[in-house]
Amino acid sequence: MLRQGRQQNDWGGVTGSQRTTRLVALVVGTLCGLTACTGDPDSPPASTTPGPSASTIASPTWPPPRPTIRTGEEACGGSTFDPRAVRPYNPDGPAYAGAPVHLAALFVMHSYAPGELESELPVEWQSQRHPGMYPQQYTQLVVCEYFDDDYPSKKVDTCTYNTSTGDKQTAELRSARFTYRIFEAKTGKQVSRFSLPGTVNSCRAVVYGAAGGTYYRLVLNDELTARLRPLVMARRPG
Repeated sequence: MLRQGRQQNDWGGVTGSQRTTRLVALVVGTLCGLTACTGDPDSPPASTTPGPSASTIASPTWPPPRPTIRTGEEACGGSTFDPRAVRPYNPDGPAYAGAPVHLAALFVMHSYAPGELESELPVEWQSQRHPGMYPQQYTQLVVCEYFDDDYPSKKVDTCTYNTSTGDKQTAELRSARFTYRIFEAKTGKQVSRFSLPGTVNSCRAVVYGAAGGTYYRLVLNDELTARLRPLVMARRPG
């Protein structure tokens, strides 16, 4: 006799569709036991390495700190030369080494030359013309010009001036010699020394007040440049 209800079978009274459902649940349960089952994709593990903070990120300093640059009197050894008084002009700067041009700074350590007649280096040699802040920091050579007090000076000419009253006044022009000492800017070590005679007439074009006094012949810039060229344009070790 037949009754309404579920059909029995060899799987314990469970229909085919129910068996399939149970198998799927069993597989999924097993997999979820091995890995976490969520609706979201797996997230990467959190890093244990601390990231840089604002305090650890280096920031540039502006303006940059001023390098140590000494005065001409310190770098040359005083207005009256004293070898014990020489100090490195640019102790943190480049050594006198490598390929030219070796930039230089010239200091006139006497008062016998008016500003317009002072010795001057070629522009391309002057460290002061280097671009950027604190161009003196690129100096490799220091050139110091001294009046040679031991030279036997003598009168060579007379400077004559007309006054507003029609009178004439004169000043004496004398021979002179100048001593040049060249130092490495970084160390203060003397690199060279030489002397040059004055050949340029230094009579003032205009004199205010009473004329008179004494003037000295000065060194021609071209002659100084010629003597310094082998030093400035040398290819040095290093």
